[in-house]
Amino acid sequence: MLTIFKKIWVLALSVCFAFTITIGTFPAVTVDVKSTIADGGTWELYFIPVCCFLLFNLSDWVGRSLTAVCMWPGKDSKLVPILLVARVIFVPLFMLCNVQPRYNLPIFFEHDAWFIVFMIVFAFSNGYLASLCMCFGPKKVAAHEAETAGAIMAFFLSLGLALGASLSFLFRGLV
Repeated sequence: MLTIFKKIWVLALSVCFAFTITIGTFPAVTVDVKSTIADGGTWELYFIPVCCFLLFNLSDWVGRSLTAVCMWPGKDSKLVPILLVARVIFVPLFMLCNVQPRYNLPIFFEHDAWFIVFMIVFAFSNGYLASLCMCFGPKKVAAHEAETAGAIMAFFLSLGLALGASLSFLFRGLV
């Protein structure tokens, strides 16, 4: 198993990091964003269900689905882990939206449109890049090692979910 891990460690850590950032931010921080253009009407009622949950799931699904037709960059590219590490920018971006209640940080991105754009890019990048990692992991090893590589990738995905859930308390507390 260690021999296989040595071949896929970058992808394994990348998928772990992807889900650490995603679960650390969504939904712990994003669910508390309040609409700034709502006046107590329907938009306020549906803002979080639509702009947070529906947009996240649709954008994530589109990103995952895109890997069926386009797998750029390739399995040996250093761009995939770089893009995944760059996604850490979404943590402060969401924290600086209109998250309520807030205790420490100012609101910098007040308008709802900022939150919507951030959510679409955040979710799409999660779906696309995490799926690339999961697809490429078993392809970087010999055919007889692919099943074990897939299990290692699934473990690191689960580890990322657990780390993200743990970090979500810190991220929400910082706001």
